[in-house]
Amino acid sequence: MDINKLRIRALGALIGDQKTKDFAEKHNLDASYISQLLNGHRPMGEKAARNLEAKIGLAPNSLVMPTQLPDEHPAQGGALPASNVETEALPVLKGSVPVVGKAKLGADGYFEALDYPVGHGDGRILISSTDPNAYALQVVGHSMHPRIKHKEYVMIEPNRTFVPGDEVLVKTSDGRAMIKEYSYRREGTWRFDSVNPNESPVFLEDDEIVYVHFVGAIVKSSRFIPSP
Repeated sequence: MDINKLRIRALGALIGDQKTKDFAEKHNLDASYISQLLNGHRPMGEKAARNLEAKIGLAPNSLVMPTQLPDEHPAQGGALPASNVETEALPVLKGSVPVVGKAKLGADGYFEALDYPVGHGDGRILISSTDPNAYALQVVGHSMHPRIKHKEYVMIEPNRTFVPGDEVLVKTSDGRAMIKEYSYRREGTWRFDSVNPNESPVFLEDDEIVYVHFVGAIVKSSRFIPSP
Protein backbone atom coordinates (compact mmCIF):
# COMPACT_ATOMS: atom_id res chain seq x y z
CA MET A 1 0.00 0.00 0.00
CA ASP A 2 1.45 3.39 -0.99
CA ILE A 3 2.02 6.15 1.55
CA ASN A 4 -0.88 8.28 0.26
CA LYS A 5 -3.37 5.44 0.82
CA LEU A 6 -1.89 4.76 4.26
CA ARG A 7 -2.35 8.42 5.23
CA ILE A 8 -5.93 8.46 4.00
CA ARG A 9 -6.68 5.21 5.82
CA ALA A 10 -5.22 6.66 9.03
CA LEU A 11 -7.36 9.80 8.64
CA GLY A 12 -10.44 7.66 8.12
CA ALA A 13 -9.64 5.69 11.28
CA LEU A 14 -9.41 8.95 13.24
CA ILE A 15 -12.82 10.06 12.00
CA GLY A 16 -14.34 6.68 12.78
CA ASP A 17 -18.14 6.78 13.01
CA GLN A 18 -18.29 10.57 13.11
CA LYS A 19 -19.74 12.54 10.25
CA THR A 20 -17.05 14.23 8.19
CA LYS A 21 -18.72 17.59 8.78
CA ASP A 22 -18.75 17.12 12.57
CA PHE A 23 -15.12 16.01 12.59
CA ALA A 24 -14.09 19.00 10.46
CA GLU A 25 -15.97 21.50 12.63
CA LYS A 26 -14.44 20.07 15.82
CA HIS A 27 -10.93 20.70 14.50
CA ASN A 28 -11.58 23.88 12.47
CA LEU A 29 -11.04 22.09 9.19
CA ASP A 30 -12.76 22.46 5.83
CA ALA A 31 -15.25 19.59 5.48
CA SER A 32 -15.11 19.55 1.68
CA TYR A 33 -11.30 19.30 1.82
CA ILE A 34 -11.49 16.33 4.20
CA SER A 35 -14.08 14.66 1.96
CA GLN A 36 -11.86 15.12 -1.08
CA LEU A 37 -8.97 13.48 0.77
CA LEU A 38 -11.10 10.54 1.88
CA ASN A 39 -12.56 10.07 -1.61
CA GLY A 40 -9.14 10.10 -3.22
CA HIS A 41 -9.83 13.27 -5.19
CA ARG A 42 -6.89 14.96 -3.49
CA PRO A 43 -3.56 13.36 -2.58
CA MET A 44 -2.35 13.75 1.00
CA GLY A 45 1.23 14.94 0.65
CA GLU A 46 3.67 15.29 3.53
CA LYS A 47 2.94 19.00 4.03
CA ALA A 48 -0.82 18.40 4.13
CA ALA A 49 -0.38 15.51 6.55
CA ARG A 50 1.77 17.60 8.90
CA ASN A 51 -0.77 20.44 8.83
CA LEU A 52 -3.55 18.03 9.75
CA GLU A 53 -1.47 16.54 12.57
CA ALA A 54 -0.98 20.00 14.06
CA LYS A 55 -4.62 21.04 13.75
CA ILE A 56 -6.02 17.77 15.11
CA GLY A 57 -3.39 17.55 17.87
CA LEU A 58 -1.78 14.26 16.85
CA ALA A 59 1.64 12.85 17.62
CA PRO A 60 4.25 13.71 14.97
CA ASN A 61 4.19 11.31 12.00
CA SER A 62 0.75 9.92 12.92
CA LEU A 63 -0.37 10.90 9.42
CA VAL A 64 2.94 11.64 7.72
CA MET A 65 4.25 8.11 8.34
CA PRO A 66 1.28 6.18 9.78
CA THR A 67 2.12 2.95 11.54
CA GLN A 68 1.01 -0.06 9.55
CA LEU A 69 -0.87 -3.03 10.94
CA PRO A 70 1.24 -5.64 12.78
CA ASP A 71 1.09 -8.13 9.90
CA GLU A 72 2.34 -5.52 7.42
CA HIS A 73 5.83 -5.00 8.82
CA PRO A 74 8.02 -6.66 11.46
CA ALA A 75 9.03 -5.06 14.74
CA GLN A 76 12.34 -3.21 14.67
CA GLY A 77 15.17 -3.40 17.17
CA GLY A 78 14.83 -7.04 18.23
CA ALA A 79 12.37 -8.93 20.35
CA LEU A 80 10.22 -7.17 22.92
CA PRO A 81 9.87 -8.36 26.50
CA ALA A 82 7.45 -11.29 26.73
CA SER A 83 4.94 -9.20 28.69
CA ASN A 84 4.76 -6.53 26.01
CA VAL A 85 1.84 -8.10 24.13
CA GLU A 86 -1.41 -8.25 26.02
CA THR A 87 -3.47 -11.46 26.01
CA GLU A 88 -6.81 -10.28 27.43
CA ALA A 89 -8.69 -7.79 25.31
CA LEU A 90 -10.27 -4.69 26.78
CA PRO A 91 -13.80 -3.92 25.57
CA VAL A 92 -13.12 -1.59 22.66
CA LEU A 93 -16.20 -0.23 20.91
CA LYS A 94 -15.94 0.71 17.26
CA GLY A 95 -14.65 4.24 17.05
CA SER A 96 -13.72 4.53 20.73
CA VAL A 97 -11.07 3.40 23.23
CA PRO A 98 -11.50 2.92 27.00
CA VAL A 99 -9.79 5.27 29.44
CA VAL A 100 -8.15 3.10 32.11
CA GLY A 101 -6.26 5.55 34.27
CA LYS A 102 -4.39 8.80 34.71
CA ALA A 103 -0.79 9.72 34.01
CA LYS A 104 0.43 12.19 36.64
CA LEU A 105 3.38 13.92 35.03
CA GLY A 106 6.24 15.04 37.22
CA ALA A 107 8.98 17.60 36.69
CA ASP A 108 11.45 14.78 35.90
CA GLY A 109 9.34 13.55 32.99
CA TYR A 110 8.19 10.38 34.73
CA PHE A 111 4.65 9.64 35.78
CA GLU A 112 2.65 7.16 37.78
CA ALA A 113 -0.04 5.35 35.80
CA LEU A 114 -3.05 4.88 38.08
CA ASP A 115 -4.56 1.99 36.16
CA TYR A 116 -7.98 0.41 36.58
CA PRO A 117 -8.32 -3.41 36.49
CA VAL A 118 -8.37 -4.96 33.02
CA GLY A 119 -11.83 -4.69 31.53
CA HIS A 120 -12.77 -1.60 33.53
CA GLY A 121 -12.35 2.07 32.82
CA ASP A 122 -13.54 5.59 33.32
CA GLY A 123 -15.25 6.51 30.08
CA ARG A 124 -13.91 6.46 26.54
CA ILE A 125 -12.23 8.65 23.97
CA LEU A 126 -13.62 8.96 20.46
CA ILE A 127 -10.88 7.50 18.29
CA SER A 128 -10.54 4.29 16.29
CA SER A 129 -7.88 1.62 16.74
CA THR A 130 -7.25 -1.75 15.14
CA ASP A 131 -5.58 -2.95 18.35
CA PRO A 132 -8.16 -4.87 20.48
CA ASN A 133 -6.16 -3.96 23.61
CA ALA A 134 -5.94 -0.23 22.91
CA TYR A 135 -6.39 1.92 26.00
CA ALA A 136 -6.04 5.55 26.97
CA LEU A 137 -4.61 7.48 29.89
CA GLN A 138 -5.50 11.02 30.87
CA VAL A 139 -2.50 13.27 31.38
CA VAL A 140 -2.56 15.42 34.52
CA GLY A 141 0.11 18.11 34.84
CA HIS A 142 2.06 20.54 32.70
CA SER A 143 5.59 19.17 32.53
CA MET A 144 5.20 17.90 28.94
CA HIS A 145 3.45 21.03 27.63
CA PRO A 146 3.07 21.91 24.77
CA ARG A 147 3.63 18.37 23.47
CA ILE A 148 0.98 16.94 25.79
CA LYS A 149 -1.32 19.38 27.52
CA HIS A 150 -3.00 19.12 30.92
CA LYS A 151 -6.08 16.83 30.79
CA GLU A 152 -5.41 15.59 27.27
CA TYR A 153 -5.31 11.86 26.60
CA VAL A 154 -2.73 9.50 25.16
CA MET A 155 -3.98 6.46 23.26
CA ILE A 156 -1.77 3.43 23.79
CA GLU A 157 -1.71 0.45 21.40
CA PRO A 158 0.20 -2.35 23.19
CA ASN A 159 0.06 -4.83 20.31
CA ARG A 160 1.36 -2.44 17.66
CA THR A 161 4.92 -2.74 16.47
CA PHE A 162 7.06 0.37 16.57
CA VAL A 163 10.14 1.67 14.78
CA PRO A 164 12.86 4.18 15.66
CA GLY A 165 11.34 7.64 16.02
CA ASP A 166 7.99 6.42 17.37
CA GLU A 167 6.77 7.63 20.75
CA VAL A 168 6.25 4.86 23.28
CA LEU A 169 5.10 4.33 26.86
CA VAL A 170 7.90 2.62 28.80
CA LYS A 171 7.28 0.87 32.14
CA THR A 172 10.39 -0.12 34.12
CA SER A 173 10.92 -2.78 36.77
CA ASP A 174 11.53 -0.15 39.47
CA GLY A 175 8.04 1.29 38.96
CA ARG A 176 8.80 4.22 36.67
CA ALA A 177 6.75 4.99 33.59
CA MET A 178 7.58 7.51 30.92
CA ILE A 179 6.63 8.59 27.44
CA LYS A 180 9.75 8.63 25.29
CA GLU A 181 10.86 8.38 21.70
CA TYR A 182 12.21 4.93 20.87
CA SER A 183 15.67 5.17 19.31
CA TYR A 184 17.10 1.62 19.16
CA ARG A 185 17.74 -1.71 20.88
CA ARG A 186 21.21 -3.20 20.51
CA GLU A 187 22.58 -6.25 22.31
CA GLY A 188 19.99 -5.95 25.06
CA THR A 189 20.36 -2.19 25.57
CA TRP A 190 17.53 0.17 24.73
CA ARG A 191 17.85 3.89 24.05
CA PHE A 192 14.92 6.26 24.51
CA ASP A 193 15.07 9.96 23.71
CA SER A 194 13.06 12.54 25.62
CA VAL A 195 10.12 14.50 24.30
CA ASN A 196 11.84 17.51 25.85
CA PRO A 197 15.08 18.07 23.86
CA ASN A 198 16.76 19.49 26.97
CA GLU A 199 16.63 16.10 28.70
CA SER A 200 19.30 13.44 28.23
CA PRO A 201 18.59 10.07 26.54
CA VAL A 202 17.54 7.17 28.75
CA PHE A 203 19.38 3.84 28.44
CA LEU A 204 17.79 0.67 29.81
CA GLU A 205 18.69 -3.02 29.77
CA ASP A 206 16.22 -5.77 28.87
CA ASP A 207 15.79 -6.82 32.52
CA GLU A 208 14.91 -3.24 33.51
CA ILE A 209 11.92 -3.09 31.17
CA VAL A 210 8.47 -4.42 32.04
CA TYR A 211 6.88 -3.37 28.77
CA VAL A 212 7.10 -0.89 25.90
CA HIS A 213 3.77 0.15 24.36
CA PHE A 214 3.26 2.19 21.21
CA VAL A 215 1.71 5.66 21.62
CA GLY A 216 -0.85 5.83 18.85
CA ALA A 217 -2.14 9.36 19.36
CA ILE A 218 -2.50 12.36 21.63
CA VAL A 219 -6.19 13.13 21.91
CA LYS A 220 -7.97 16.35 22.87
CA SER A 221 -10.12 16.32 26.01
CA SER A 222 -13.16 17.26 23.91
CA ARG A 223 -13.17 13.67 22.56
CA PHE A 224 -13.83 12.16 25.99
CA ILE A 225 -17.15 10.45 26.70
CA PRO A 226 -17.86 9.68 30.39
CA SER A 227 -19.27 6.35 31.47
CA PRO A 228 -23.07 6.29 31.73
